Amino acid sequence: MSIRSAVLAAALAPLMASSAAAQLLSSPLSFTVSAGTAIPIGDTSDALNTGYSIGGAADLRLPLIPIGARLEGTYASFGAKGLSSTNISARGTDLGANLNAVLWIPTAVPLPLHPYLTAGPSYSHLSLNASQGSNAFSTTQNHWGFNAGGGMDVWLGLVTLRVDARYKRISTDNDTFQSVPVTLGIKF
Repeated sequence: MSIRSAVLAAALAPLMASSAAAQLLSSPLSFTVSAGTAIPIGDTSDALNTGYSIGGAADLRLPLIPIGARLEGTYASFGAKGLSSTNISARGTDLGANLNAVLWIPTAVPLPLHPYLTAGPSYSHLSLNASQGSNAFSTTQNHWGFNAGGGMDVWLGLVTLRVDARYKRISTDNDTFQSVPVTLGIKF
């Protein structure tokens, strides 16, 4: 080991020890509230415009273990395409839940950035509501699918932000519902 390597290792040791100690002392359960955009893709984008997404998550991560679990509740709303020249209004919604495994990617040096990958099953209550004057139409479907993506927790002193992007695919009676929610959250 060179003198330079020994000096670097000695300088980083307190940082790594304090990061490990902080993780040992932290609660294994954390919560996140988030909001952002929901982008329909594939055939779904033919019928729906980009919408919004809101949600909440509970993470379970045991100290010093990079794999954990995340339970999420999500809601996304999308406006229908091609109705601007008519007096018809229509919205599609996705009320769902995800149960994911999470892999927090270890970093060589303790940083305020904590990247992760996540994937798991999704359950969605999909609905389409349309109206024209006093006439209204509504249909719903409940289906299973999956989601996969990644993100990063960014520690900013008193607050931790979460940036997350996913691919979500739900099999429906006749097709698939596909979207990419991109959210920003506050973790506590």
